[in-house]
Amino acid sequence: MKKYLKYITIIALGTIVLSCDNYVDIKTEGRLIPEETENYRYLLNNSYAFDITYGAVDVASDDISFQNEAQTTALGASDYYRPFTNFYKWSDVLYFDGERDYNMENMYSALYNANIVINEVMKSKNGTEAEKLAIKGEAQIHRAFIFLTLVNTFGKAYDAATSATDPGIVLFTTATVSDDIKRTSVQNAYDIILSDLNDAVNSGLKPVNSGNNVAFPSRAAAYALLARTYLYMRNYPLALENAEKALAIQSTLNNLEDFEFNAFPTRRFDKELILSKWNGYTSFSYAPQILSLSNELINSFDTNDLRYVLFTQPSSNFNSEYTTGRTYAKEGLTGESRNAGPTVPEMMLIKAECLARAGSGNLAMAEINKLRQKRFRAGQYVAMTATDNKDALIKVLAERRRELMGSGGFRWFDLKRLNKEPEFAKTITHAFAGQTFTLAPNSDRYQMPFAPIYFEYAPNLQQNP
Repeated sequence: MKKYLKYITIIALGTIVLSCDNYVDIKTEGRLIPEETENYRYLLNNSYAFDITYGAVDVASDDISFQNEAQTTALGASDYYRPFTNFYKWSDVLYFDGERDYNMENMYSALYNANIVINEVMKSKNGTEAEKLAIKGEAQIHRAFIFLTLVNTFGKAYDAATSATDPGIVLFTTATVSDDIKRTSVQNAYDIILSDLNDAVNSGLKPVNSGNNVAFPSRAAAYALLARTYLYMRNYPLALENAEKALAIQSTLNNLEDFEFNAFPTRRFDKELILSKWNGYTSFSYAPQILSLSNELINSFDTNDLRYVLFTQPSSNFNSEYTTGRTYAKEGLTGESRNAGPTVPEMMLIKAECLARAGSGNLAMAEINKLRQKRFRAGQYVAMTATDNKDALIKVLAERRRELMGSGGFRWFDLKRLNKEPEFAKTITHAFAGQTFTLAPNSDRYQMPFAPIYFEYAPNLQQNP
């Protein structure tokens, strides 16, 4: 067991909860080996451990603006909110000495369990080969999501010319590690992500999981994450191909008009959700403090847009001292945290962007209008048009920002990839407590620094500059 304890200590994963009493067969060699196939199923059934993402990064994007003086005073005085304000200011140090990055730890904790399943389930007993392969496929989708999220948080945006040498993340692919913990390249991360997802689409998974099972990966989820991965790699033909494969399996949209005066569906009843990945902060009290939206984003909405009507509220609704702006408030409709998992709208947006980039602006706008039609009251919907392919791309990207606002790291990761294109590169400014902070395109601050505590366990872990 010593190797496992070292693994947990090095990454500071905290307590690993194995969730199932059946998972108890610990071999003397120091390896955890549940003999029966069903025990690996039990391990993956701990969906709470896998239903996570790196939620704090949302605060760094240009979607967010702390506009109210009372807000900055409250946030600046709070130890709890200090890491979020450091994200907002793109600080060199996000956490004080001794503080843990629980977003990262939770993801590596889930990775630990995924690696056990991936490496051992095919050798387990009393299960069919088809059952074992599908269980492995689920774990591979979880691992791919973890690596894709972490490499886009801590590594540079994918660039085919430099990613083989750009520092990425620590890539544990087994449940044992060496003493010398180092980051591998961005390319290494993407190689594993693509390998895992391509294996998963052929592993015999259910086409769709929904209801109570929406946190369990499906074949649609594998295609959807392949589409997201290729989008972040700026491989638009393959992003389009996989988005279309995901949509061929799951394509239902919610009509927001149905929920203007009725309860909004929780994720169990959300027909758009392909795979649930919570951002890790479930308290609605988190939203009005941290998810104050920028005027640039708010002003991009038609005020008849039901995403504006339902998902944002005046900041003054949450605190009488907040006199300006609006806040992302979807959490208040569901009582649940924000989702970073793939959805039908995300796939439609990927499809539309790739079509526009391929010179099919009219088809791109047709796809966008299918989505927008479900975002307005029937009597107020007006189809969007574009003058040419470039205009179509600009409008698709603006629609993507509105649809995916405030959650999942989508805007932050989009800023990183779009900075690779001079026409979309953007300088961001954030104001806080009388100071103005500026983030230039392709700045080193797009790679989040690791918390200092981890260098106590991994002295050769390369810090971001």
